Amino acid sequence: MIENKIVVVDDDEDIRSLVKDVLEAENFKVIQCQDTDEGYKRILKSKPDLAILDIKMPQIGGIELCRLLRENSETKNMPIIMLTVESSETDKIIGFGVGADDYITKPFSNKEFVARVKSLLRRTNRKEESNVLECDGLTMNLDSRTVSVNKKAVVLRPKEFDLLHTFLIRPNFVLNRDFILENVFEYNVAVTTRTIDTHIKNLRQALGPWSKRIETVFGRGFKFVPDQNNKKK
Repeated sequence: MIENKIVVVDDDEDIRSLVKDVLEAENFKVIQCQDTDEGYKRILKSKPDLAILDIKMPQIGGIELCRLLRENSETKNMPIIMLTVESSETDKIIGFGVGADDYITKPFSNKEFVARVKSLLRRTNRKEESNVLECDGLTMNLDSRTVSVNKKAVVLRPKEFDLLHTFLIRPNFVLNRDFILENVFEYNVAVTTRTIDTHIKNLRQALGPWSKRIETVFGRGFKFVPDQNNKKK
C-alpha cells in the first residue's frame, strides 16, 4: 500500500505532535515544520500529497503560504487544509479565496480530523482518474454517473454507484465493512453493517450476472475479482 505524504506547518509543537500521532496511526507519512519559511521549502522539496497549514504563524502566515503554493506550478494543484483556532468567517473567505480546500477549527475531534483528510485526498484522487472505467462489458462514466453492462443501462442509487466505484478501483482487495463505512458512507451515523449488506445486495441485483465478480469473503468482507477465470488461490 502506498503511503500518502503530508506536510504539517504549525508553530505550536503540541499541535504538530498531535497531528503527527493521529495521522501516523492511519499509515500516513508526516513531515513537521515549525514555520512558514521551512514549510515552503520542505513542501517544494518533498512534494507531499497534502499540506496542513496553521492560519496564524510568524513570518508570512498560513494564508500567504497557501497563496504562494497556488502560484507555484509544482504545487498549484496540491490539496491544502487550513487550521484555525477560531471559526472566523473573514479568515475562511480569504483562505478559500487564495485556494484552500478545507478548514478545520482547533480543538478538533481526532476522528473527524482523519475523516476530513481522507475525504479531501479521495476527492483529489478522483479528479486524476480517467472519467470512464471499463471491465468486461461494464462501463462506468464518472462524469455522468452512469453505468451500463453490455451497452444496457443499469440504474443505480447514488450510494450503490459509489460502492461499485470503490470496488472497481481496488481489484482483488478485500474490503471490510469498516472500510466501506469510511470510504462510501463517510461515517454516517445512521449507517449500520446491515445497511451496507443491503446496498451490496441491491448492487448485485442491479448488475445481474456481472455481479459474480463481487465476491463475499466470509468473516472478512467483500472483494472485486475482475477476471473470474484467473482467481488467485
